[in-house]
Amino acid sequence: MSCQAGIDDQHTLCPECELRFAIRLLWFIPWLEACREFLDSTAHYGGHAPERVNLPTAPTPIRLEVLDHLDLVSASVQGLWRRLQGVDPLDWRRDMCPDVEGCLLDAAAHPRLGMLPDIGMWLDEFRQLEAKTLNIIDVPENMRVIGRCLNSLCGVELKAPIGAAEATCRMCGSTWQVKDVRLALLRSFLDSGKAFPAGECASLLRECGLAANGNTIRSWHRRKLLEPAGTVGNKPVYRLQDVHRLLMRHAE
Repeated sequence: MSCQAGIDDQHTLCPECELRFAIRLLWFIPWLEACREFLDSTAHYGGHAPERVNLPTAPTPIRLEVLDHLDLVSASVQGLWRRLQGVDPLDWRRDMCPDVEGCLLDAAAHPRLGMLPDIGMWLDEFRQLEAKTLNIIDVPENMRVIGRCLNSLCGVELKAPIGAAEATCRMCGSTWQVKDVRLALLRSFLDSGKAFPAGECASLLRECGLAANGNTIRSWHRRKLLEPAGTVGNKPVYRLQDVHRLLMRHAE
């Protein structure tokens, strides 16, 4: 089912493909552990080493898209485990799956792994799950956050390579123009009415594709062109909509 090697009538995978599938299943054990780290919305994606940062606004406690993905992997792994073990209607206890890691270990070592008639379906399913899992925990360095998916039923964090014109959502598969995603991000920032220090205002506006500089914002303050909305500690904070208005005026 996976290559052109010859197999006997009892098998649907050759020994080499069966070993590769077993290894792929075992790799999900450390991958899922890394995914669980990224349930924390203050963790940064990439490199299997989440870091915590102080954000300008309180984060969502968990990343719902990661939670949904973990549930999907769990359901698929338990489905494969049941397919391999079989279900005895006279002994319901045989259908009580161990935890996900236990199901992966059992499936990888199961003698029927290379004999399933529908093994092609399982291979495709776990290839897709692998791609989505690695997309969560290993984002390339040239990828940057551009906003959130514009699909109203999705809305997960969207990333794209630097300079890309389009971005594809890793969860729902929708493809969007980067400029439209950035425009939606800018609108959400402006509608929030929130205030940030000059450096954070500039950073947020740059994420939306605008050329903003923290020193320029401070200069507007000194020249009485921009009034702070208050202070945080000893730092003045500025409403993002006020900074954006001035930025657009000076760009004309």
